[in-house]
Amino acid sequence: MTGKLRIMHVLPYHPLDSASIFSKRQISDLGKLGHENKVFFLRARFNVLSLMSQFKEFKRQVEAFDPDIIHAHYGTITAFFASCYRKKPFVVSFHGSDLNKKTNVNKFRNRVGRKLSTIAAKRAQLVFCVSESLRQQLEVKKEEAIVLPSGIDMEMFRPIDREACIDRLGLKAEVKYVFFNSNNPEIKRLDIATEAVSMLTDLNVELLSLNGNVAPDEIPFYLNACRCLLLCSDNEGSPMVIKEAMACNLPTVAVNVGDVVERISEVSNSFVVQQDAGVIAAKIRQIVEQNIERTNGRDALISQNLDSMQIIRIMEREYFRILGN
Repeated sequence: MTGKLRIMHVLPYHPLDSASIFSKRQISDLGKLGHENKVFFLRARFNVLSLMSQFKEFKRQVEAFDPDIIHAHYGTITAFFASCYRKKPFVVSFHGSDLNKKTNVNKFRNRVGRKLSTIAAKRAQLVFCVSESLRQQLEVKKEEAIVLPSGIDMEMFRPIDREACIDRLGLKAEVKYVFFNSNNPEIKRLDIATEAVSMLTDLNVELLSLNGNVAPDEIPFYLNACRCLLLCSDNEGSPMVIKEAMACNLPTVAVNVGDVVERISEVSNSFVVQQDAGVIAAKIRQIVEQNIERTNGRDALISQNLDSMQIIRIMEREYFRILGN
């Protein structure tokens, strides 16, 4: 495999820097390998006239940049939009809610989104899914699709002294914090997380709930300030926060969604539980009362080949494969 590629990436637009952060990091990693990248952000995704106008601009940018590959980093309308340019090899990455059934949108919109994902997958020369469970949701290309979780920057996500993190973030030293990602509170089930933690007031446990408004580079400090991670979502693709917690050797309490079991089944002091507030509370109580501090999650990540540069080299290899190099 030789040569450097020109890759046009298509991402759904969101004003927060943390949005699509894992795709943005993959693009950055491709740049570290010497490939040239250009990103097109799809803005208004539900207005036909706007989509037509954006496609004209997209076509202009593609023809000016002349990429070897167009890569859509999400399904539904984003991938369908990118797949409508038929003169370049097309790649799509599915991340979770683009194939999983969503409970926080109406059934018609859910059905249309999944149909657009199917059309995009059918047109693609290469399909990535971030977990095996997500690959099983594909209606086409199921056997050809490649399971490729997003990797972790092991230098950014690492164990850091808890007291130093609490001090840096201005948190309360006496509180036992539980990290929770609530950027989509209905799907993530903030209600269950809140109920579980409310059962632990005698231990001075509080939920440290982030909703996407924290700078991505600050997340390692929030994770390390906590006693454990909690994930109790209705569905996931391959939840990045699980791998981030593993890289920080942070104990985890999680329900069986996405690839959670595959990631943490061999990790010490990390637990797969029922989606029940009482069961979750009991496991968090165990972690706090037994003063469980760390796991072997970092070693597990390394053995699972989930370092970000290892992952991006697999993506690079597959790019070259579909180009015949």
